[in-house]
Amino acid sequence: MARTEIWLRLMYVGDLYGEAMLNMANSLIRQPQINRTHLQEAGLTARQAERFLQLPAGVLDETLRWLELPQHHFLCADSEIYPPQLRAIDDYPGAIFIDGDPACLHTCQLAVVGSRSHSWYGERWGRLLCESLAKSGLTITSGLARGIDGVAHIAAVSMGGKSVAVLGKGLAKIFPRPHGVLAGNLIATGGAVVSEFPLSPPPLPHSFPRMSRIR
Repeated sequence: MARTEIWLRLMYVGDLYGEAMLNMANSLIRQPQINRTHLQEAGLTARQAERFLQLPAGVLDETLRWLELPQHHFLCADSEIYPPQLRAIDDYPGAIFIDGDPACLHTCQLAVVGSRSHSWYGERWGRLLCESLAKSGLTITSGLARGIDGVAHIAAVSMGGKSVAVLGKGLAKIFPRPHGVLAGNLIATGGAVVSEFPLSPPPLPHSFPRMSRIR
């Protein structure tokens, strides 16, 4: 089984993070063939092993086709270009999908978090702050949601600055839909859209705390 396929299957299992996930991947990569015994020896439970083996072929094919596009990337935690600030947290993502330029993840960043139903005051000062910081060279990082997230990304792009969007879902479809154009704009200006989730799953309530820990 190819290295990328092993990582994709581990992502599909879900709820695997940090050193444990990295050690599982490295253990499985060394195996010429992978069966349930190898999976459990690597540290997966019987239920996790079953999910690993049941990754639908269509999901795997869709992901591999997505990765063929030049601006699409898949970074594992042992990659030399994996963002070091992510490795600093205990439950860092074992791998991430990136649509855009991975280099922007190594720039100095400011995370912006705010209400989806912002006030006029919040919008104005959020926009002015992010415009000023983006103009000075900081990368503005947020979640591409409605409200202040969108304000922050738009402000950075309007100044020709870089912006990173960290999503609580897969990258196959941008959500909310009206922000698809915004995602394209921030990629065009040297930014990126990032996710630790498999390519296609929709946004789920438990996904957003996971997203918030890495942005």
